[in-house]
Amino acid sequence: MKKKKIRVAWVCSFSNERMRARLPFDSGGCLKALYGLLGVTFGRGTDSANWNTNAIEEMEKMGDVELHVICPVRGLAKKEVLYEDNGIHYYFFREQNSNIVRFVWHQLFSKYTSRYKKNRRFISRYINEIQPDIVHVMGAENPHYSLSLLDVPSNIPTIIQLQALLTRLVNVTKVREEKKSFYYKGLIEREIIKKADYIGTAVDDFKKYILEEIKPDARFLDISLAMAQKINLEQSDKQYDFVYFSSSISKAGEEALESFILAHKRNPTITLDIVGGYDDAFKERLDARIKDCGIDNCVTFEGRLPSHDDVIRQIRKARFALLPLKMDFVPNTLHEAMANGLPVVTTITDGTPSLNEKRQCVLLSRQNDFQAMADNMTALLDDEHLRNELRQNAAAYENERSNNRSIIAKWVEAYKNIAQS
Repeated sequence: MKKKKIRVAWVCSFSNERMRARLPFDSGGCLKALYGLLGVTFGRGTDSANWNTNAIEEMEKMGDVELHVICPVRGLAKKEVLYEDNGIHYYFFREQNSNIVRFVWHQLFSKYTSRYKKNRRFISRYINEIQPDIVHVMGAENPHYSLSLLDVPSNIPTIIQLQALLTRLVNVTKVREEKKSFYYKGLIEREIIKKADYIGTAVDDFKKYILEEIKPDARFLDISLAMAQKINLEQSDKQYDFVYFSSSISKAGEEALESFILAHKRNPTITLDIVGGYDDAFKERLDARIKDCGIDNCVTFEGRLPSHDDVIRQIRKARFALLPLKMDFVPNTLHEAMANGLPVVTTITDGTPSLNEKRQCVLLSRQNDFQAMADNMTALLDDEHLRNELRQNAAAYENERSNNRSIIAKWVEAYKNIAQS
């Protein structure tokens, strides 16, 4: 008798070339221009949330799970596109702020209050049609789809997979103007975590905070995102000394630039390549600072590149990675640089010191200490032994991490345990 597969619905957001080739996109017009001013991708766009793509690719090889992937898409030309590919069932629907009226209303009135009711109706309908054994939502901090966990019928077990935990970073009882986004998303994170049956995370600090501050009886699954890297230490042509890269360079692009300016004063020959999306106002601010410092010929902006592979090819053109952080635990960009042989200069967060526990893999300094970061940059430029040591240690660290296949095998094992309980 054929064994019944566990039926699992993933609710997430991602983009890759294979998916985009199957979807029809609106040309956008004025709305596309408005999104462009904010540095936000509209329509066909570029790769994003590569860990979800990695997870899907591994799930294609697993025989125990019938996977249904639900994903909102900004700028989709149709209300929804459903298809099956390589054994995975896909449900793409037009994200609710994809027309100009809703977009403007959202930006002006509901950006920090929206409950995304239209998106949730789509997701609820799909879940009712699929009748999954488990619903697994990727990222509590993404309200445009994560709020749908609140609508899942109580007889279906739910997992919220943590990508971040923004609520730790702000005092959610006070609203400061510059923290509105964190405040809004932090409250939603708490609401979703309280409702979820299981919380997926391998980060001990996240578990401790949730137990002490949010949900004393939380049940955890020791599972992590599929972020393992392919290690590539092959020599490549170098066109730049440092690279800063992020999906949106507003994350810490100013901090990277300020550190570069100080290092440049000591060594006027160095260069910086900046890879990632940006809005016009942010780029103008950086351009003004660059001009004031007279380093126009030393800093290059690539913008947002189409695919993840394009990003990796671009960062390999640099000798070192300059990756200051504000909030991330240990973001994927650090692992990508380490796996590609780029010695990393970064800052201290709750997670980054763990990279140096066994051996020194990255150079750390306090956040917003631009001089300390510049000193670390200079150390890399001056000390060949340090460069080689960091390169080899970082590669060893990445090699010791779980590969994506073993990560997703743990997900499947968790699904089996839930289904049998």
